Amino acid sequence: MPQRPLKPCRLVNCKAVTRNAGYCDAHADLGKAWATKKDSGRGGRPWRRLREQVLRRDQYICRCEACVATKRVREATEVDHIKPLSQGGTDDPSNLRAINADCHREKSRREAKVGATSA
Repeated sequence: MPQRPLKPCRLVNCKAVTRNAGYCDAHADLGKAWATKKDSGRGGRPWRRLREQVLRRDQYICRCEACVATKRVREATEVDHIKPLSQGGTDDPSNLRAINADCHREKSRREAKVGATSA
């Protein structure tokens, strides 16, 4: 079987070449650090457990502003950050709420518009 072709290291300004998919031997630790970096824990088992905890706490009912204000009852299937992570919010349960997928999509669209106009 033929060997892989040589490729440049992913590190900017590194002149080394490598047969593996990312970094040369001198910078291989950068590839591992990137692959194992977990800033928020979302996406893995801890996030799934926290998500389930929030949904149970909110009784699987949408708690978005519009639904609460109009006393509308909609099934919640997602968890939303009240204060977005991009604005300094956290994954603390007090910053999370159950939300309907349609409400979540609309809230995210509004936040994106606000972010685009303030940039």
